[in-house]
Amino acid sequence: METISAVYTGGQVVVPAQNEANSLYQDGYGSLLGRGHLLTLKPFEALYLAEGMRIAVIDEASRQRLVFQELLWRFSGDDPLAWTRYLVYRDLRSRGFVVRDGPGLGIDLLVYERGAYGKRPPRYHVYAVSEGASEPIRHLCDVLEAAESAGRTLRLAVIDRRGEVVYYTLSETEFENLEERCPSL
Repeated sequence: METISAVYTGGQVVVPAQNEANSLYQDGYGSLLGRGHLLTLKPFEALYLAEGMRIAVIDEASRQRLVFQELLWRFSGDDPLAWTRYLVYRDLRSRGFVVRDGPGLGIDLLVYERGAYGKRPPRYHVYAVSEGASEPIRHLCDVLEAAESAGRTLRLAVIDRRGEVVYYTLSETEFENLEERCPSL
């Protein structure tokens, strides 16, 4: 497979060649924007594709190729959770799922069942938390409500200290009578 050329410009990675952009888009990567249909990649997508040598990212200003670590460093400057997002994205992609950016409730992703991308809506809403980090129950309830109202199953992706990801299904029955048991919520 030939490496696709991409450009780092304005804090994001774009694929300028239309044929290459369409190929990546059909595989579930990026968003087509503008009249020229430039494919814009999310940071976690660019990191995943760069690590797999599917894209080569050139800095528009310096005309130098950016390796994985340089891209991660740049993305982390804008988003301190870039590494965490990437770990979950990489894990899901390695399991054969197509993954898109979530609605913005934190570190969240929308996951399509295998073979369903472009045919059916996403089946899962994955919300990532780091092991040992506190997460307010009220926020988890809000994420659960958003997932269920969209007809999706919520999966918590817990990232341990070694960077491994374990998934748990969260459902409303787990929160039943929570307010009675924990009145301070």
